[in-house]
Amino acid sequence: MSAMKKLDESEIEGALQSLGFTKNDSKVLLTLCKFKILSPADIAKYSGVDRARVYDSLNRLIEKGFIQKEPIKRGANYQVIPIERIFKVIRDDYKTKIEDTLFLEKIISELEINKEESEPRVWSINSRSKIRKKVKELISLANTRIYFIITPDLLMQELGGYDWVLKEIWNKKFSSDIQIVIALKYNEILKEEIKKLLKISITIHSIEGDSVIPFGLLITDNQFLLTTLDSVREAPEYTSGLWLENGTSKQIVGYEHLFKHFITSECKLIQLTPIKNVPD
Repeated sequence: MSAMKKLDESEIEGALQSLGFTKNDSKVLLTLCKFKILSPADIAKYSGVDRARVYDSLNRLIEKGFIQKEPIKRGANYQVIPIERIFKVIRDDYKTKIEDTLFLEKIISELEINKEESEPRVWSINSRSKIRKKVKELISLANTRIYFIITPDLLMQELGGYDWVLKEIWNKKFSSDIQIVIALKYNEILKEEIKKLLKISITIHSIEGDSVIPFGLLITDNQFLLTTLDSVREAPEYTSGLWLENGTSKQIVGYEHLFKHFITSECKLIQLTPIKNVPD
Protein backbone atom coordinates (compact mmCIF):
# COMPACT_ATOMS: atom_id res chain seq x y z
CA MET A 1 0.00 0.00 0.00
CA SER A 2 1.46 3.36 -1.00
CA ALA A 3 2.40 5.60 1.93
CA MET A 4 1.02 8.65 0.09
CA LYS A 5 -2.28 7.14 -1.05
CA LYS A 6 -5.38 8.60 0.59
CA LEU A 7 -8.13 6.16 1.53
CA ASP A 8 -11.78 6.76 2.26
CA GLU A 9 -13.20 5.47 5.55
CA SER A 10 -14.55 2.24 4.07
CA GLU A 11 -11.11 1.46 2.66
CA ILE A 12 -9.48 2.21 6.03
CA GLU A 13 -11.98 -0.11 7.72
CA GLY A 14 -11.12 -2.80 5.17
CA ALA A 15 -7.40 -2.31 5.85
CA LEU A 16 -8.00 -2.64 9.60
CA GLN A 17 -9.94 -5.85 8.97
CA SER A 18 -6.96 -7.23 7.03
CA LEU A 19 -4.94 -6.68 10.23
CA GLY A 20 -7.32 -8.87 12.23
CA PHE A 21 -10.05 -6.49 13.42
CA THR A 22 -13.67 -7.51 12.98
CA LYS A 23 -15.89 -5.29 10.83
CA ASN A 24 -17.60 -3.76 13.87
CA ASP A 25 -14.33 -3.38 15.81
CA SER A 26 -12.78 -1.50 12.91
CA LYS A 27 -15.76 0.88 12.77
CA VAL A 28 -15.73 1.49 16.53
CA LEU A 29 -11.96 2.00 16.68
CA LEU A 30 -11.98 4.38 13.71
CA THR A 31 -14.82 6.40 15.29
CA LEU A 32 -12.91 6.74 18.57
CA CYS A 33 -9.74 7.70 16.69
CA LYS A 34 -11.70 10.56 15.12
CA PHE A 35 -13.47 11.82 18.26
CA LYS A 36 -10.97 10.62 20.94
CA ILE A 37 -13.60 10.13 23.68
CA LEU A 38 -17.30 9.19 23.34
CA SER A 39 -20.19 7.54 25.11
CA PRO A 40 -21.45 4.15 23.81
CA ALA A 41 -24.55 5.92 22.46
CA ASP A 42 -22.45 8.37 20.46
CA ILE A 43 -20.15 5.61 19.26
CA ALA A 44 -23.20 3.75 17.92
CA LYS A 45 -24.47 6.97 16.32
CA TYR A 46 -21.23 7.90 14.53
CA SER A 47 -20.03 4.38 13.65
CA GLY A 48 -23.34 2.96 12.42
CA VAL A 49 -22.86 -0.11 14.64
CA ASP A 50 -25.86 -1.34 16.62
CA ARG A 51 -25.50 -0.25 20.27
CA ALA A 52 -25.66 -3.81 21.60
CA ARG A 53 -22.80 -4.75 19.26
CA VAL A 54 -20.85 -1.64 20.27
CA TYR A 55 -20.35 -3.07 23.78
CA ASP A 56 -18.96 -6.32 22.34
CA SER A 57 -16.45 -4.34 20.27
CA LEU A 58 -15.53 -2.09 23.21
CA ASN A 59 -14.80 -5.12 25.39
CA ARG A 60 -12.58 -6.66 22.71
CA LEU A 61 -10.70 -3.40 22.15
CA ILE A 62 -10.23 -2.92 25.91
CA GLU A 63 -8.85 -6.46 26.14
CA LYS A 64 -6.30 -5.59 23.43
CA GLY A 65 -5.40 -2.41 25.34
CA PHE A 66 -6.41 -0.12 22.47
CA ILE A 67 -9.10 1.84 24.37
CA GLN A 68 -9.80 2.77 28.01
CA LYS A 69 -13.01 3.14 30.00
CA GLU A 70 -13.58 5.98 32.44
CA PRO A 71 -13.35 4.66 36.04
CA ILE A 72 -16.97 5.45 36.99
CA LYS A 73 -19.87 3.07 37.53
CA ARG A 74 -22.50 4.68 35.31
CA GLY A 75 -22.39 6.69 32.11
CA ALA A 76 -18.73 5.94 31.47
CA ASN A 77 -17.16 7.24 28.29
CA TYR A 78 -14.53 5.41 26.26
CA GLN A 79 -11.23 6.86 25.07
CA VAL A 80 -8.73 5.61 22.51
CA ILE A 81 -5.01 5.39 23.38
CA PRO A 82 -2.52 7.25 21.13
CA ILE A 83 -2.71 5.82 17.61
CA GLU A 84 1.07 5.29 17.37
CA ARG A 85 0.91 2.99 20.41
CA ILE A 86 -1.87 0.93 18.80
CA PHE A 87 0.13 0.28 15.65
CA LYS A 88 3.33 -0.39 17.59
CA VAL A 89 1.45 -3.18 19.40
CA ILE A 90 0.21 -4.54 16.05
CA ARG A 91 3.71 -4.45 14.53
CA ASP A 92 5.26 -6.11 17.57
CA ASP A 93 2.60 -8.82 17.41
CA TYR A 94 3.44 -9.52 13.74
CA LYS A 95 7.15 -9.68 14.56
CA THR A 96 6.42 -12.24 17.27
CA LYS A 97 4.28 -14.29 14.87
CA ILE A 98 7.06 -14.28 12.24
CA GLU A 99 9.55 -15.49 14.86
CA ASP A 100 7.06 -18.19 15.90
CA THR A 101 6.68 -19.39 12.30
CA LEU A 102 10.47 -19.70 11.89
CA PHE A 103 10.72 -21.61 15.17
CA LEU A 104 7.82 -23.94 14.30
CA GLU A 105 9.17 -24.54 10.79
CA LYS A 106 12.46 -25.73 12.28
CA ILE A 107 10.85 -27.85 15.01
CA ILE A 108 8.30 -29.51 12.71
CA SER A 109 10.88 -30.23 10.00
CA GLU A 110 12.95 -32.08 12.62
CA LEU A 111 9.96 -34.35 13.28
CA GLU A 112 9.94 -35.56 9.67
CA ILE A 113 10.96 -39.19 9.33
CA ASN A 114 13.56 -40.03 6.65
CA LYS A 115 13.35 -36.45 5.40
CA GLU A 116 16.57 -36.84 3.39
CA GLU A 117 15.21 -39.89 1.63
CA SER A 118 12.13 -38.46 -0.04
CA GLU A 119 10.88 -41.13 -2.41
CA PRO A 120 10.97 -40.24 -6.10
CA ARG A 121 7.50 -40.32 -7.66
CA VAL A 122 6.30 -40.15 -11.25
CA TRP A 123 2.92 -38.54 -11.87
CA SER A 124 0.74 -38.41 -14.97
CA ILE A 125 -0.50 -34.95 -15.98
CA ASN A 126 -3.33 -34.32 -18.44
CA SER A 127 -4.79 -31.13 -19.96
CA ARG A 128 -3.07 -27.99 -21.13
CA SER A 129 -4.10 -26.01 -18.02
CA LYS A 130 -2.59 -28.53 -15.60
CA ILE A 131 0.61 -28.70 -17.63
CA ARG A 132 0.88 -24.90 -17.63
CA LYS A 133 0.26 -24.80 -13.88
CA LYS A 134 3.01 -27.38 -13.27
CA VAL A 135 5.41 -25.50 -15.58
CA LYS A 136 4.89 -22.32 -13.53
CA GLU A 137 5.32 -24.22 -10.27
CA LEU A 138 8.56 -25.93 -11.30
CA ILE A 139 10.05 -22.69 -12.62
CA SER A 140 9.05 -20.85 -9.44
CA LEU A 141 10.62 -23.49 -7.15
CA ALA A 142 13.84 -23.98 -9.17
CA ASN A 143 17.06 -22.99 -7.40
CA THR A 144 20.01 -24.05 -9.57
CA ARG A 145 18.90 -24.67 -13.16
CA ILE A 146 16.09 -24.57 -15.71
CA TYR A 147 16.43 -26.48 -19.00
CA PHE A 148 13.33 -26.01 -21.13
CA ILE A 149 12.34 -27.21 -24.60
CA ILE A 150 9.22 -25.08 -25.07
CA THR A 151 6.41 -26.58 -27.12
CA PRO A 152 4.64 -24.44 -29.76
CA ASP A 153 1.31 -24.49 -27.90
CA LEU A 154 2.93 -22.68 -24.96
CA LEU A 155 4.03 -19.95 -27.39
CA MET A 156 0.82 -19.56 -29.39
CA GLN A 157 -0.23 -15.91 -29.19
CA GLU A 158 -3.89 -16.90 -29.56
CA LEU A 159 -3.63 -18.72 -26.23
CA GLY A 160 -1.65 -15.97 -24.54
CA GLY A 161 1.26 -18.38 -24.53
CA TYR A 162 4.56 -16.60 -24.95
CA ASP A 163 3.30 -13.65 -22.94
CA TRP A 164 3.22 -15.73 -19.74
CA VAL A 165 5.89 -18.37 -20.24
CA LEU A 166 8.69 -16.00 -21.28
CA LYS A 167 7.71 -13.60 -18.50
CA GLU A 168 7.97 -16.43 -15.95
CA ILE A 169 11.46 -17.24 -17.19
CA TRP A 170 12.54 -13.59 -17.24
CA ASN A 171 11.28 -12.97 -13.70
CA LYS A 172 13.08 -16.05 -12.39
CA LYS A 173 16.44 -15.13 -13.93
CA PHE A 174 16.11 -11.45 -13.00
CA SER A 175 15.65 -12.29 -9.32
CA SER A 176 18.31 -15.02 -9.01
CA ASP A 177 21.59 -16.33 -10.42
CA ILE A 178 20.01 -19.52 -11.72
CA GLN A 179 21.25 -21.18 -14.94
CA ILE A 180 18.57 -21.05 -17.65
CA VAL A 181 18.80 -22.68 -21.09
CA ILE A 182 15.72 -22.74 -23.35
CA ALA A 183 14.85 -23.90 -26.86
CA LEU A 184 11.86 -22.63 -28.82
CA LYS A 185 10.46 -22.06 -32.30
CA TYR A 186 11.55 -18.51 -33.10
CA ASN A 187 9.38 -16.01 -34.92
CA GLU A 188 9.36 -12.23 -35.31
CA ILE A 189 6.64 -11.77 -32.69
CA LEU A 190 9.12 -12.99 -30.08
CA LYS A 191 11.98 -10.75 -31.17
CA GLU A 192 11.79 -8.11 -28.45
CA GLU A 193 11.08 -10.67 -25.73
CA ILE A 194 14.09 -12.72 -26.84
CA LYS A 195 16.32 -9.64 -26.66
CA LYS A 196 15.21 -9.03 -23.06
CA LEU A 197 16.06 -12.62 -22.13
CA LEU A 198 19.46 -12.51 -23.82
CA LYS A 199 20.38 -9.31 -21.99
CA ILE A 200 20.09 -11.06 -18.63
CA SER A 201 22.24 -14.03 -19.75
CA ILE A 202 19.58 -16.59 -20.56
CA THR A 203 20.85 -19.05 -23.18
CA ILE A 204 18.36 -19.43 -26.04
CA HIS A 205 18.32 -21.93 -28.91
CA SER A 206 16.08 -21.59 -31.95
CA ILE A 207 14.51 -24.87 -33.10
CA GLU A 208 15.33 -25.24 -36.80
CA GLY A 209 13.39 -26.83 -39.65
CA ASP A 210 9.69 -27.20 -40.35
CA SER A 211 9.09 -30.55 -38.68
CA VAL A 212 6.77 -30.69 -35.67
CA ILE A 213 8.43 -31.01 -32.28
CA PRO A 214 7.42 -34.42 -30.88
CA PHE A 215 7.82 -33.50 -27.20
CA GLY A 216 8.47 -30.75 -24.66
CA LEU A 217 10.87 -31.08 -21.75
CA LEU A 218 11.37 -29.00 -18.61
CA ILE A 219 14.16 -29.95 -16.19
CA THR A 220 14.51 -28.00 -12.93
CA ASP A 221 16.95 -29.09 -10.23
CA ASN A 222 15.94 -32.72 -9.45
CA GLN A 223 12.59 -32.74 -11.27
CA PHE A 224 11.38 -32.92 -14.85
CA LEU A 225 8.17 -32.51 -16.81
CA LEU A 226 7.96 -34.36 -20.12
CA THR A 227 5.07 -33.58 -22.45
CA THR A 228 4.26 -35.54 -25.59
CA LEU A 229 2.55 -34.53 -28.81
CA ASP A 230 -1.11 -35.59 -28.84
CA SER A 231 -2.42 -34.23 -32.11
CA VAL A 232 -1.61 -31.92 -35.01
CA ARG A 233 -4.57 -29.83 -36.16
CA GLU A 234 -4.25 -26.11 -36.80
CA ALA A 235 -1.35 -26.31 -34.34
CA PRO A 236 0.36 -29.08 -32.37
CA GLU A 237 -1.22 -29.96 -29.01
CA TYR A 238 0.66 -31.26 -25.99
CA THR A 239 -1.97 -32.15 -23.41
CA SER A 240 -0.45 -35.13 -21.60
CA GLY A 241 2.79 -35.59 -19.80
CA LEU A 242 4.85 -37.09 -16.97
CA TRP A 243 6.23 -35.28 -13.96
CA LEU A 244 9.08 -36.68 -11.88
CA GLU A 245 9.08 -35.44 -8.27
CA ASN A 246 12.20 -35.66 -6.08
CA GLY A 247 14.19 -37.48 -8.73
CA THR A 248 17.65 -38.93 -8.23
CA SER A 249 20.62 -37.91 -10.36
CA LYS A 250 20.43 -41.28 -12.14
CA GLN A 251 16.79 -40.68 -13.05
CA ILE A 252 17.51 -37.17 -14.33
CA VAL A 253 20.70 -37.80 -16.29
CA GLY A 254 19.00 -39.51 -19.25
CA TYR A 255 16.69 -36.54 -19.72
CA GLU A 256 19.66 -34.18 -19.48
CA HIS A 257 21.27 -36.09 -22.37
CA LEU A 258 18.01 -35.90 -24.32
CA PHE A 259 17.89 -32.12 -23.76
CA LYS A 260 21.53 -31.60 -24.77
CA HIS A 261 21.17 -33.84 -27.85
CA PHE A 262 18.10 -31.88 -28.98
CA ILE A 263 19.63 -28.42 -28.64
CA THR A 264 22.85 -29.45 -30.42
CA SER A 265 21.25 -31.41 -33.27
CA GLU A 266 17.95 -29.61 -33.84
CA CYS A 267 18.66 -26.04 -32.80
CA LYS A 268 20.76 -22.98 -33.49
CA LEU A 269 22.09 -20.71 -30.73
CA ILE A 270 20.56 -17.23 -30.72
CA GLN A 271 22.92 -14.37 -29.84
CA LEU A 272 22.71 -10.62 -29.52
CA THR A 273 24.19 -9.05 -32.65
CA PRO A 274 26.79 -6.42 -31.73
CA ILE A 275 26.38 -2.98 -33.33
CA LYS A 276 29.15 -2.44 -35.85
CA ASN A 277 31.10 0.82 -35.68
CA VAL A 278 30.50 3.00 -38.70
CA PRO A 279 33.76 4.57 -40.00
CA ASP A 280 33.94 8.38 -40.03
